[in-house]
Amino acid sequence: MTLLQDSLQENLVVCNIGLPSQELYKINDRSNYFYMLGSMGLASSIGLGLSISIDKNVISIDGDGSVLMNMNTLATIGNRAPSNYTLLIVDNGSYGSTGDQKTFTNEKTSLKEVA
Repeated sequence: MTLLQDSLQENLVVCNIGLPSQELYKINDRSNYFYMLGSMGLASSIGLGLSISIDKNVISIDGDGSVLMNMNTLATIGNRAPSNYTLLIVDNGSYGSTGDQKTFTNEKTSLKEVA
């Protein structure tokens, strides 16, 4: 997150539940950051909705566990393909916010291939 900080400044940022939100907040909280605490799996959907409804660049930061909980959003993002929307998926192979249980990205599921 520290490496991304400079590129996030001018964009609306929607960050998923848990560790990514905590890290982003600790690095440098900004008024254009929206932390999705308590809504696992929805950062990508909310970011997509914002990108469709406003004329501003939107970046959603989501984890592999959250994306796996709401994979239908990937199809919607692909079909709508807004030019002002970026989805960044942090794939650490675990549900970090719920005790680091392994996700299926540790096995045969490849989010790269899904994209």
